[in-house]
Amino acid sequence: MSYTANKDPVFTKSGIFNTGKTITTANTAKDGTGTVVTVFDAQRTASTLTSSGTVATATTTDPHNFLNGARSYCISKSLRPSNGIHTITVTGPKTFTYTVASGLTTPATGTIVFDPVNGCRITSLVFQPTGTATATAARAFLNNGQTNATPGNNTYIDDVTLAAATLSEVASMAGTTMPLDIVVPPFHKINVTIGTTVAAAYAVYAIAGAY
Repeated sequence: MSYTANKDPVFTKSGIFNTGKTITTANTAKDGTGTVVTVFDAQRTASTLTSSGTVATATTTDPHNFLNGARSYCISKSLRPSNGIHTITVTGPKTFTYTVASGLTTPATGTIVFDPVNGCRITSLVFQPTGTATATAARAFLNNGQTNATPGNNTYIDDVTLAAATLSEVASMAGTTMPLDIVVPPFHKINVTIGTTVAAAYAVYAIAGAY
């Protein structure tokens, strides 16, 4: 038996619930530095941002999964003067529009990033073994969107023990849940580490929703 973790975010009407990342490499640092895996990041990067009249059109690199008009979204790190909070109109899986002042330079330049203004509420993280693995510790950190190599950019959240797992075709391979119940602010993300390298990866996903 083999397992393939979902590599794409899965969204529902209430938010993101599965970021589908895996982790195998040990990181004994307890300050969020070193090797980490980002398991939750609502931020979306735009590949293009153009305007025609008072309508700006954003095209994201990955499916944005934003809700149509349900909330406003923030633009950051862009060199055009449309930075700020806007209510969006979804026009496709990777496109949406919003209202801006007319006469802006188009296309926009620089790194263009979108994120929910109100952040996202995370209820828990789930660590699911995908094969035989030794016991280890899993740790979660809230990163402020800057490099995790600087300890001050990381806030320790919690840790849990991941029990040893044995690959089985006839018995359940139980996962481990880390309760969180926190709000991830805009442009922040959740990184995780494990204390011991494991032979088979743990699939890690976040349970999230609107609030």
